[in-house]
Amino acid sequence: MRNNASFPERTLNIVLKKSQATISIRNQTQAFLARNWQYLVIAALSLLAFVLIYGYRIINPAYTDWLMGKGDLSQHYIGWQAFKNGSWLFPIGMTDQLAYPSHTSIIFTDSIPLFAVFFKLFRAILPTEFQYFGLWGILCFVLQGIFAVRLIQRFVPNRLYVILTSMLFVITPVMIFRMYMHTALAGQWLILFALDTFFENKTAGSRTIYLRWAVLGLLCASTHLYFLLMCGIILAGCCLEDVIRTRKLTRAIIIALCYLLVSLVTVALLGGFSSSMDAANGGLGIFSWNLNSLINSQGWSRFLPGLPTYGVGQYEGFAYLGAGVFCLLALSLLAIAVSPKIRASIRARSSEVIALCAVFLVALVASVSPLVTLNDRLLFTISLPQFAEDLWAIFRATGRIGWIMVYLIMLGTVIISYRWINRRGAVVIAALVLCLQGYDMHEQLVTRHEEFSHSVVYQSLLAEDAFWNGVIQQNKVRHVVLLQRFMQVPEAMKWSLSKWAMDNRLTLNDFYFARDNTVVFRKNWDAPLANPDASELIIMTPDNALETTALDLFYYRVDGLIVGSFEPIPGQASIDITGFSSSRYTFGDHCVIRGEDRAGARYLNAEGKSYGPYWSLPQGTYQLVVKGNNLSHCDVGACSFSGEIHHAVSALSVQDDQISFIVTVEENTFTFEVTVENESDEDVRLDYIEFTRLG
Repeated sequence: MRNNASFPERTLNIVLKKSQATISIRNQTQAFLARNWQYLVIAALSLLAFVLIYGYRIINPAYTDWLMGKGDLSQHYIGWQAFKNGSWLFPIGMTDQLAYPSHTSIIFTDSIPLFAVFFKLFRAILPTEFQYFGLWGILCFVLQGIFAVRLIQRFVPNRLYVILTSMLFVITPVMIFRMYMHTALAGQWLILFALDTFFENKTAGSRTIYLRWAVLGLLCASTHLYFLLMCGIILAGCCLEDVIRTRKLTRAIIIALCYLLVSLVTVALLGGFSSSMDAANGGLGIFSWNLNSLINSQGWSRFLPGLPTYGVGQYEGFAYLGAGVFCLLALSLLAIAVSPKIRASIRARSSEVIALCAVFLVALVASVSPLVTLNDRLLFTISLPQFAEDLWAIFRATGRIGWIMVYLIMLGTVIISYRWINRRGAVVIAALVLCLQGYDMHEQLVTRHEEFSHSVVYQSLLAEDAFWNGVIQQNKVRHVVLLQRFMQVPEAMKWSLSKWAMDNRLTLNDFYFARDNTVVFRKNWDAPLANPDASELIIMTPDNALETTALDLFYYRVDGLIVGSFEPIPGQASIDITGFSSSRYTFGDHCVIRGEDRAGARYLNAEGKSYGPYWSLPQGTYQLVVKGNNLSHCDVGACSFSGEIHHAVSALSVQDDQISFIVTVEENTFTFEVTVENESDEDVRLDYIEFTRLG
């Protein structure tokens, strides 16, 4: 009877305990939401901003057509496809699919190595066409917002103001400018993460800080190497602040070692040191930060016109703040000037202010590069020893380093503006500034919406299906061998060709890499020339068809390409190659200094110079004829490998309408160019250059 009587009691106790557990979970959930609702709100708003700008279609991992035919964006996708198709190698970031038979790293296709390695683990269940770049875009927007909230709420208690001003970081022009152009570089939340860790350093324990910087090293190295440098500069500021505040070096040294060691190990595991790529590839001073960058809209403003830049590469230094941020900046400068309270609050954080000023100054010097420019004028050049300039040239697109300054200015203006204005006024101003910022850059946002929100179907230029299917059905071809550099193939064709190769799991011997190595390509190029076999499909454009005379193959002209095969392709008629003993270089690739390409001709001003076409030529003797007007005062030359090898010129004949000469190419080359220099004060017109093989 006692057991029967206790049964209802036990049941009641169980029900009460479950109810108490449910209430506890509910209370914990409510407490969590009360503490962190601002993160949920900013995540939702950031996701909404992404969808409003780019649409929802690109989020679909099976939708890949939007990635094709778009330069760097196509590079990222094809790089991922090649990495997915290839076997696992060591280091784990290496692939043999894009520089066959050499190996190269996923780092050098800017395919976000962190995602590439992760998703390759699941390739057995992934569809043939799979992309993660839509997911990456969402992640960048959301994390940009979350880290902005973390930063701002360290100084501002009003969470509505925090959310509104964090949205300025989410739609900042420097981030959106990079998204789906240099896609990995849209991960600028890493800079905000580094700044958040900088401020965390003052209150967090040593182990927490060591771990955070180690994680940052891992993330930067596996996203894009430029973030290693940018976050490294902030790291240096963190170490400086720690030393100023504590008067001790030990913790600062350990912080630096955690970041550097994890970064180096990550780069090594991804194959960054195993690809034989040239660390410095030229361009230092070209892709730099102009002193007008913060106010130069470059087409991103409804209010401010674009300003001139020095040369064609300073788009890399794009750092326009936006009209809304300019308003906050003006307000902040006024507050510093008139408010003793604001100045006192700045002095109270002297160690952080000094360190961040040092970070700002280092970022400024590093970003302007050795050539300090304002508008289209060179002000002066920073002279450095050659070894220092070579190190600097590893990060040749120095203009990107200016993003550090952008985010420091934005953070400072948001904090100072709030502290000078009452709570309600600050929220109103934040809302107005956010609207102004969006309106200022509205046209660029609409352009991106129109480009990415609509469904597109990629049309490959390889339209002769019978031919290309016949190649695959032979079941012998494994490798596509380009007899010219990948970047010399016409823009649209290079992506059609590389996609066809990846879709059919064929290798390429060359690709578009962030860093180059002509020695590697030469090895990949020489082997099939010496011993072609049935596993190789030789491809070139008609301009480079002089190579056909060096290889005894079956040749086909298809889709604007010359294709050579060791064995005949069933059902396809081969062509006679005797007509390819001569070729003509017409202008339009803008390989010119002090001149321009116009209406199919090239015009050289006084002291102007024409170069190119970087063709592939087999060993032999060639007659070259330059056609044009006013050529009698021009000097010509021939070289390979950007002037490293000069070819002797003989039988030179110079007339007003043509220059003819003979050149002997001592060994096979894939970078042959002709230089024409105008030594007169009058303009020169070049119509074309004709190549004829003599023997």
